[in-house]
Amino acid sequence: MSLENKGKKGRPIGKTGRQAYRNSYRNDLYEDGSASSESYYSLGGDHEQAGYRRPAGSSYRRTGSDAAKARRRAARNRQAQSGRRNTRNMSARRRAARRRRKIKNIITLILLLLLLILVIAGVIFGVKKLIGFISGGGDIAATMSVEESTEESYTAPETTRSEQDIILSEADFMALQYDYDGAIELINSNPEVAASPEGMEALQKFEEIKAGLVEQDITKITHVFFHSLVVDEDNAFDKDKWGKQADGYNQVMTTVTEFEKMLDKFYSDGFVLVRLHDIASMKEQEDGSMTMTKGKIMLPEGKKAMVISQDDVCYYEYMKGAGFADRIIVGDDGRPTCVYTEPSGNEVTGEYDLVPILDRFVEEHPDFSYKGAKACLAFTGYNGILGYRTDETYDPNSDMYDEEKKANTNIEADRETARQVVRALKDAGYELASHSWGHRNYTDISYEHMKKDADRWDKNVNKELMNGECDIILFPFGADVGDWHAYSHDNAKFDYLWDLGFRYFCNVDSAQYWVQLGNDYLRQGRRNLDGYAMWQDIANGKNKLTDLFDSSEIFSDKRPTPVPGY
Repeated sequence: MSLENKGKKGRPIGKTGRQAYRNSYRNDLYEDGSASSESYYSLGGDHEQAGYRRPAGSSYRRTGSDAAKARRRAARNRQAQSGRRNTRNMSARRRAARRRRKIKNIITLILLLLLLILVIAGVIFGVKKLIGFISGGGDIAATMSVEESTEESYTAPETTRSEQDIILSEADFMALQYDYDGAIELINSNPEVAASPEGMEALQKFEEIKAGLVEQDITKITHVFFHSLVVDEDNAFDKDKWGKQADGYNQVMTTVTEFEKMLDKFYSDGFVLVRLHDIASMKEQEDGSMTMTKGKIMLPEGKKAMVISQDDVCYYEYMKGAGFADRIIVGDDGRPTCVYTEPSGNEVTGEYDLVPILDRFVEEHPDFSYKGAKACLAFTGYNGILGYRTDETYDPNSDMYDEEKKANTNIEADRETARQVVRALKDAGYELASHSWGHRNYTDISYEHMKKDADRWDKNVNKELMNGECDIILFPFGADVGDWHAYSHDNAKFDYLWDLGFRYFCNVDSAQYWVQLGNDYLRQGRRNLDGYAMWQDIANGKNKLTDLFDSSEIFSDKRPTPVPGY
């Protein structure tokens, strides 16, 4: 994998790959209405006084004929006046009727306006209630009356359906990683999901697959291991630049491209990653004693269990600038990833060592992992771990400060960062192990020397950074504290390491597999998949790796040959 073609595997530090988006629903209602009406009523009219008027020039005395004429004129006048009064009364009645009709119409209009206002107010109230329901995420079903929410009309809330989908999805993923018991238990934990057609179908499927699983023989589980992966092959293998150090990289390191090819081959051949703790674990017996008990690893026919480990996950000072990752950090997504310095000096993050590469591969191929297992990572202590100078020999305030080292004035912050990475690695499925404090050969050094070295690792790494929980040791150089015979507590070195809490002991063995199950420990041999091992297969016909792959198809053409011997 060239540095120029990193794609999504490399990006500047601090860039976030995700953003959160929120949807909000808002409806602002404004009311601005006014109305006025005025009615003017006039009840006035012409009011004339009825009476007699003395004609001009007439006398009050009347003659007979004149009196008769006067009486006739008076009668006609009274009749006319009566007609005029009737006419005036009729007009008044008509005007009163018109006024009554006008008043009635006005009252009717006012009532209609009031009714319209009430209707508008009701609509606004309903809209506001609806908006409150939408924005508040309310459950309509929760507001239904007991009479309305009958069994026939009830619709299950969306949250219930989502919960079922989540449970079934998680169960499918667990089954992909061969945890059928866990998947069945998860579905059965929710009676409604278990009783649904989808739940019953999933349970039946898992039970059928489970019935066809095959138990793995733990004595035939191969264990392969690597050191830090070479990113920039031209740089790391440049002998003019690094001298004998370049020979060492060629011998014991594996390149990123070679590792990726190996993973593809392992997966296609049916290998499945398991933990050392899956092979065997300490179990309490009826008498209260603790015994290392064989695990029961169940896999489909044709699948084969495998353990992967990586030594020296410390990113030593001497490796800086030689084409390797610089350190492991917790990425923006909460998962462990690597920091790498490009030849230009620019720092980037991405898949620059085993951890993020293996994480991505398992994400793409979940069935490559048994119940989430990844690899076992081993640390020395003298340069700190994970690329952070956390050891007390870097602490200027410690009695153990080494003046030949550059003091780390940020040591407490680096220790806390290392703890965070350790937690992220454990959460991601990795096991963590000791590789001694000073990368010592435990076969050759004295008991006192081994004891001092083991104590320093326990203090500076296990208790300081791992919460005192480490129980695995991967011996440097593969140098065991005993021969092939079973361990005994009469062996002072084994007994002391056991007292420190170690229960899993791994050496280096060229055999396809070697496992020893003791009463209170597990031993396993490991196989190096590095430049030297592949070259021995290719050039000298050793065929030590043929059960795993054809070395000629994996071996990088950028490696200088012949690969030097150890």
